[in-house]
Parts: sequence; C-alpha cells; structure tokens
Amino acid sequence: MKPLNLDNRPCSPISSNCVIWQGPTLDCINLCAGDTISDVVANLATELCTLLDQTNVNNYDLTCLGITACGPKDFQALIQLLIDKICELNGVSPDTTKVNDCPDCIVSVASCFAENGPTMQLLDYVQMIGEKICALIDEIANLQSQIDNLDIRVTILENTPPPTFTLPSIDTNCLAPYMSGQVSATIDLVLNTLLNDPTIGYCALIGATGLPTELLASVASQCITSSTPTASNPPVPFGTEYVGTWVGSPTTVADAITNLWIVICDIYDAVSSFSLNVTDTNTVNLTFTSGILRADMQDTGWVPILGFSYMSGAPFRPECRRIGNVIHFKGTIYVPIGTLNSGGGGTAIPVSDPDDYNGLASGFTFNTLQASSGSDPDACLLKGPSYVPWTVATPPNEALRLEFHRGNSVIPPGILGSGETLDGGATVSGRVICERVGRSTDTKDIAMTGVIGLSISSTGVLIVTSANFNDTYRGTANCVGKTSLTRQLCTTAIAGENIPEYFGTAPSQFNAPSPPPGTYAPTLVASADTYAFSQDMSRAEQLAGLAINISGITAFVEDCSGNTPTFVNC
Repeated sequence: MKPLNLDNRPCSPISSNCVIWQGPTLDCINLCAGDTISDVVANLATELCTLLDQTNVNNYDLTCLGITACGPKDFQALIQLLIDKICELNGVSPDTTKVNDCPDCIVSVASCFAENGPTMQLLDYVQMIGEKICALIDEIANLQSQIDNLDIRVTILENTPPPTFTLPSIDTNCLAPYMSGQVSATIDLVLNTLLNDPTIGYCALIGATGLPTELLASVASQCITSSTPTASNPPVPFGTEYVGTWVGSPTTVADAITNLWIVICDIYDAVSSFSLNVTDTNTVNLTFTSGILRADMQDTGWVPILGFSYMSGAPFRPECRRIGNVIHFKGTIYVPIGTLNSGGGGTAIPVSDPDDYNGLASGFTFNTLQASSGSDPDACLLKGPSYVPWTVATPPNEALRLEFHRGNSVIPPGILGSGETLDGGATVSGRVICERVGRSTDTKDIAMTGVIGLSISSTGVLIVTSANFNDTYRGTANCVGKTSLTRQLCTTAIAGENIPEYFGTAPSQFNAPSPPPGTYAPTLVASADTYAFSQDMSRAEQLAGLAINISGITAFVEDCSGNTPTFVNC
C-alpha cells in the first residue's frame, strides 16, 4: 500500500481512518457498514492471509504418503493427489472397473463434511470435496478482487486532502455580559460559559439551588395542604378557596412556589383586611393601628397621693406612679397640724414651704390633727395597741401609730384597678429618723427628731408607727417603762425648759435623764433660748409637723390571677 508520505502531487494525502465503509455488512469477515476503510482492509487482508496460508501446499506434511520429492505444486494438485490416494486406499482404479464395490461404497468423512452423519458414499464425498474446493477458489478470487478494489479506494483516499471542520458560532444573547460582551461565539465557548461561569454557570446554579433531589425534598416539606383552612376566609380550606390555581399534590419547585405565593397573598389579605381587637393588661397597653401592633408599658405618670391636699402648693408634694405592676412613691409628707388642736379636730394648715410648719411656736399644742366626725379628710386616724380607733390619746391608752387620710387608702383612683391590692404592702426596712424644725422663745430655729416606722398596707393605707410602738405594743404587763434606745433619739420638748446643745462632752445624750420625766442635762444651756412649746416626738399623737421623706418606697400589685406569667386586670 502506498505510504502516506509518498509524493502524490497534485493530490493531497488523506488518512484511511477518515473514510467510512458504506457497503453491506459481511459477517464472514466481521465487517459492518460504518467501519473505517482501515478496518475493512485489515479484515480482508486477515481473511486473505488465512486462506493463503490454508491453501499453501508447503504447509502440509505429505511424508505419510511416501512422497519425498516432486510433490504437488499447488492446492489443486494437492487435492487431486488426495483423491487419488483415497481411490487407491479404497481399491478404486482409474478405470471403470469396480474394486470392492468402490467408488460405490461407504467411507468415513471429516467432521466438517458430516452434515448427515460420520459416513457417506465415496462418490458423494468426493463430489462434496470438489464443490467445497471450487467454492474456496471462487471465494479467494472474489476476495482478491475486493482487495484490489479496496487498494484502489485507499489509494484514492490517501490522495484526497483531509477535510477541515470549523465550529459554528451562535448568538450569546443574555450570556454576552459574561463573555466579555461578545454578541456571538463558537459553541465550545458558549458551552464552557454555561457550565463553568461562577455567576450563571450550571455548576454555580446547583451550588445555589441545590441538587434536584434536594429541591424535590423541599417541595415535599410543604406543611399547608389543600385541607388547611385559609387565613382570609376560615374555615374554607385552600383547596376550595383557590380551586383552579392551588396545586393539590405539588411535585415540582414550580408547584411549591405557586402554593407559597397563594399562601402569602392569603395571609396578606387576612392581615390587611381586618382590625385586630387588642385587650390591655395592667402592665401592657396594646394598640393596633395601620397593621402595626404596639405594646407600651402601662405608666400612669406621677399622681398626687390622697390625704395631702393641704400640701397642694408644695413642690415636694407626695406622689405615686404605677409602671406595670410596681407603684413608686416620692416626695415628703408632713404630719398635719390643725388650726383647732384641742381634742384633735379642725382643719390642716396648708404647707407650701417648710417654714409654714417650722415657724409655728406658741398657741399650738402640736397634737396631730386627729380624725373625728366632721373633721378634715386630711386628718390622721390614731390607733392604739388593739388596732382600733381611739379618741383618747393619753396614757395608758396612748396611740401607737398614725394612719393618714383618716385611715383610707392614699393611692388615687386609676392606680389600682377594682379589686386590686398590694402584695403585702410596702415597708421601709428598719426605723426611720425624721426631723422637724421648731422655734425657740428667742425665735431661733431648733432641730427636733423623731424615730418612726413607715409602711403601706395591702389596702393602700399609709402608716407611721411611733417610738412608743417598740415599748408599749409588746404589752404593758411585761414592759418596764419606756426603755428603748429609740426613745432617747426622740426630742421631748417641754415649754420653758432649756434647750440642750450636744457638743460630745459629758454629760451627753447618752446620760440618764435628769431631771425626769425625759429631759436631758445639756452640755451648754442657752439661758435665753428655751422651748416655746411642749412636744414629745416619741408619741404618735404628738408627731405633728414631722417631715417624712417617702422617696424610694415601692409597692407591688398582687397578682390576682394566681401563679401565671400573664398579667391581667382583676
């Protein structure tokens, strides 16, 4: 076969691998339509070489026939020799004389001729061998002709220039921005962009959306079904309300998105078309306006407490403020002084400045303005050991505590709801030292102190207990006089007595009283300054004018609904 590098001008060489066999399929040489010419030639050459090898007389050993020289020259002579030997073995002579009934006799046949058994008539056997040999000769001639034709075709193909192929270009359309602005590109570049571009490529798309199995799993996770009631028109289910658009059994992402939008729009219609009815609690003020739900902490602001209208002009007027379930107190209260003090009746003197009470000296007994029939509502209710109202405030029935606002709640309306109470009230831990300023006979200011207990009951009553509480409340039968140290911290003023001044030298405030019943020997005595009035700051009914700071006191509203985290109005 002509080599590819043979100078065959003006023809251009072409590889036989590029030429396709378009002839019929030949099973005998394993040749199919569509094989390359290289395969066709190779198969034919293989078959031809096999036949040539099989018909080559030199490949057969004839020594058993006694032929050592001058053997058959070709395959036809070999066959004739074999026929002669067979006739000879079977006693058949070349003439027509029959020997042992041959050639009309039965002989054994080769396996490839045993179509009807292992034996057959000799004449038939020879005839079959001859026909097979002729068929082989014809087939060899035919193959030789085909090889010659193939050689011609291969030569033509070798002389034909190889074809050239150019990849077509297509419009890039939406891919243009990701392909350097090219409006068209070859298919390989477009395919590479579609697969590998980090922004729009298929691999990037899978990374963003997940694999198809993952998308199908997300579709199967739909929790709202055809039987779920709609939010905009309950109890009608989605499958009925949106029949025709609702996908009853979603199987694709498109189905799931369709249902998602239906649900979202249904919720939007439900939210935008109704007004939410909200209920306030005692801690939270709820409002719903223009689709916005707002929760504000309930806050009343500062409100004056009840029972202190005589302090309406004071900048330090006592007030309270409820924030949620906590009531806060601030300001200063003055134990009221009445214009008619004998017997405790009368009207409280207004207080707008501390001097309004501090400057009072003669003409007042400084008994607390007590509650009585027809008295000022700002008067105080005196209570004794048995916690019942008392009208007598002298030993042995002296009062132990004051209840402001005539024993009523000082918490104004709107702070506590109907039926609400305080959780155990509010109590200032320990004792509170309070002060008032009086005037001496020389009209000088003198400091006077009292020791009290301060609390607010569960019903909102503001209570002040006196120093007598520690001594007397225990029971007079087992109490040795008035012996508590707190009494020594309380001023006991007796009209006309000298006013003590404590400089820390003996005798001091810790000395025993001298002379009795409760004055102390002063370190220095101002002869011109004596008490202009009498007042015992250890006794509840004589606490008039005492200033008490209530800032910082807090009270907690009782949870009327029991142990529940939800705040409700009682």
